[in-house]
Amino acid sequence: MKIWIKTMGGFIFVTPLFGSEISIGSATIVVLLLLLSIVMSVVLYISLRQEKQMMKMYRQMTERQLDMERKQNTILTNMSENVYQVAQKILEESQAMIYGCNTKSTQEKTILFNKVEKKLTGVTHDLINFLRIKSKKIELKKDDFNFNNVLNEVAGDIGNKFLGRDVDLVFDIDSAVPRYLNGDSLYLGQIISAVLENMLDDFSVKELTVTISTFTSYDDGTELMFTFKDNGNGLTKEEKETLFVPYYDEESSGYVGLGLFVAKELSNLMKGKIEIDSELGKGKTFSLVLPFNFVDIKNKRKYRLPDKLLTEKKIFIVDKNHTSALALKKMFSYFRHEVKTSTKDEIFKRLPDLSSFDILVIHESLLTPRITKYLMQIREGREVKIVAINSLFKVAQSTPIENIVDKYLFTPVNQETIFELIINLYNIEIPKVYIDSAQLKAKVYKNSIPDKAGVKRDDFINFKGKKLLIVEDSVINQKVLVNILANSEMEISLANNGQEAVEKIKTDREKFDIVLMDINMPVMDGYTATKMVRLDHNFDSLPIIAFTALAFEGEINKMFNSGINAFLAKPLNIGKLYNAFDLYISKNAQESIKNVGETDLQPNFEGLDTKEGIRLSNESEALYIELLKEFQLVYGSSDFIFEKLVKEHRYEQIKMLTLDLRGLTGTIGAKSFWRFLGDVYQTITTKDYNKLDSYIPYFKHHLQTLNGSINRYIALQEDLIA
Repeated sequence: MKIWIKTMGGFIFVTPLFGSEISIGSATIVVLLLLLSIVMSVVLYISLRQEKQMMKMYRQMTERQLDMERKQNTILTNMSENVYQVAQKILEESQAMIYGCNTKSTQEKTILFNKVEKKLTGVTHDLINFLRIKSKKIELKKDDFNFNNVLNEVAGDIGNKFLGRDVDLVFDIDSAVPRYLNGDSLYLGQIISAVLENMLDDFSVKELTVTISTFTSYDDGTELMFTFKDNGNGLTKEEKETLFVPYYDEESSGYVGLGLFVAKELSNLMKGKIEIDSELGKGKTFSLVLPFNFVDIKNKRKYRLPDKLLTEKKIFIVDKNHTSALALKKMFSYFRHEVKTSTKDEIFKRLPDLSSFDILVIHESLLTPRITKYLMQIREGREVKIVAINSLFKVAQSTPIENIVDKYLFTPVNQETIFELIINLYNIEIPKVYIDSAQLKAKVYKNSIPDKAGVKRDDFINFKGKKLLIVEDSVINQKVLVNILANSEMEISLANNGQEAVEKIKTDREKFDIVLMDINMPVMDGYTATKMVRLDHNFDSLPIIAFTALAFEGEINKMFNSGINAFLAKPLNIGKLYNAFDLYISKNAQESIKNVGETDLQPNFEGLDTKEGIRLSNESEALYIELLKEFQLVYGSSDFIFEKLVKEHRYEQIKMLTLDLRGLTGTIGAKSFWRFLGDVYQTITTKDYNKLDSYIPYFKHHLQTLNGSINRYIALQEDLIA
């Protein structure tokens, strides 16, 4: 059977599926045409609606783009013509803020000062680079550089800006990452810092891991791949979309998002890419890929220990953060060491047999009296090196515990840090030139240069006519320094890297009176440049002051081994800069050096009134120093004892310990600790024992702060005597 349908062109037929005959008339055709018309109308309606939605989305995107441009233009129109004057104003405001807050403790002032310094860095770096990007004035360099120096600079800078934060920052670096690369190291460091600052501004972040690996994409180059991952609150979809969009916030009168905007634009200019992935409640992950060239294709890594005795050691690592321990394991394993890791919970649950290990790397917080005693017992039978780990974010640096610690390691670390640590642990000399500081005619000052309150730009006129060489690869830092010294009438020369500095010093007809030497620079770093200068004994009397973001034991030793006279820690501190000049190029420089530690140059030892202590020691500083040494010998680790007594509810012993310490702290001038011990004693006498647990962290803080101040004071006095 067939179905016939009449059309304008004749008849067509179809065969029904079920074989029965069906006839279709003209009415049926009308119905079918009507249905077709309805379908077409629906399709047209949907199409028009979709087009309308697309137009709406396009308008929204256009409006958003225009809004972004308006916000960026607002930044441009609201900025001062001279950004350096803004920077100087912030410096002067910071001095007034810090020294006007008499009610704040030194630690609170330190943290406050660093927050102000962070604001200064934002003004000078982010705003200027923003303007340069908008005006297309950014110029990329292609220089050789040490990648580890970049990481050190970043770590030091971040550590200073977020001093006191309770966060674990880990560099997890693949062993294939080269030591030396060719490219723009300055902007590489700036991009990494911008990402880390953004992540650490979220106070919900307690752990931040930076994984660094490589991908060799062409013959003479590689791509560095960074993954920044935190465990913070994460971002909403809207926050993620606008994360790289800078704007001026009227309410806070500040610039928001500049750092990440600059980082993204710099990444694009360097032919790289930066992306963000985040979900609310699941933290953030930044991905950064940047291309660089190899310096030496055949020898990419160059970490070779100078003696076979330094290889194949048995190493045990236990960190408070196990991710950090695994990253350290990777770095130690590079040198063919047998490395075992453990968690802090495993250590406290069951103390393992550590007698077969050569190097023990242990977080300082885990060095309890029980573990310390065990380590001392091991040392009685064989040589064991002990390295204590802590964080760059810690406000007060650690002090040796019962002489049990050989070296301190401040995280995050890199491969070169581990390389130098292994060598220094066994006192093996690297076959390089080391400068004997005894040969220098200018004073070597190994302590941190103290601050001088109330210094302004006009005060630098005291150094009028002196010839200064600033060695700094950052043009912004150069201009900030020059601006600060604008009214000094000093003769200032600039060098962009260590090689330029060496050439200027050795060939310039004008003899320099002092050199400010940055450490992390391309072409030739500050260590190498200083060594090159010191090889010529004609420059033994030239003071060279290092300018560095990472002022910790390992880096400080490297500085002085290369012939540095003193160092200034970044970020820039105008009072310390003045004192550095005063120590070396003032009219009474030699007298200033002899009397450093007195009057205006007397450092502020937190928790320790040295003048009061000397007065109570019959005005005998020698007697006072011996008293401090005895105090540390007997009570330097009493925080462990106090915690143990509290946990075991031994209240009479707590009372006796408190009375002993209260008498001694009053005698040595440890006033804040003395007042705290008074509160503890009052709690014991009133039998309000429930409060004692809450006193444990405060006891540790007071004692650690006091130990640090005692060590710094004794070291300063011994250095002056030497």
